[in-house]
Amino acid sequence: MHKTPEITRLIHENFWIVLSFALAQPAAKKLMGDRFYGEWQYLHQTIDEYAERRADRALLELGVQLRVLDDAYQLNADYLSQTPQTPFGTVTQKDGSTTDLRFRDMTNKIVHAASFEWALGSDDPFVICHPHDRDRWLRADVRLQALMAFVGQLML
Repeated sequence: MHKTPEITRLIHENFWIVLSFALAQPAAKKLMGDRFYGEWQYLHQTIDEYAERRADRALLELGVQLRVLDDAYQLNADYLSQTPQTPFGTVTQKDGSTTDLRFRDMTNKIVHAASFEWALGSDDPFVICHPHDRDRWLRADVRLQALMAFVGQLML
């Protein structure tokens, strides 16, 4: 089994990368729009492409690490089922209906997503997980504030 302090440390590190991107990317784009005139191809590439790719990787690693922690300690079955939890977001089903995104399902949606889409620039940023196969669900919206509250409770 993986050592808990190491897994939780990695969870915190990866979440910081995710959160940093989510909060800084809109501010960086605004700063560029307001202050940088002309062609800034490589700066745009850094802010838009490279940073998002790194955040995608951190989110995927985070999903795997949370799943490992859940498998080791049955967080979903034990702790989370006994305490009131704000949903981690919503899942849009194939028929268009939405359901609450719970912890275990959130980790699965992140790990098995075909791609991520970042919905940033609001007070409640979220990540849209797009499926490989749209036969069961269309999208899962993972609210970063809910994820932040959960990660903030994990002790190192």
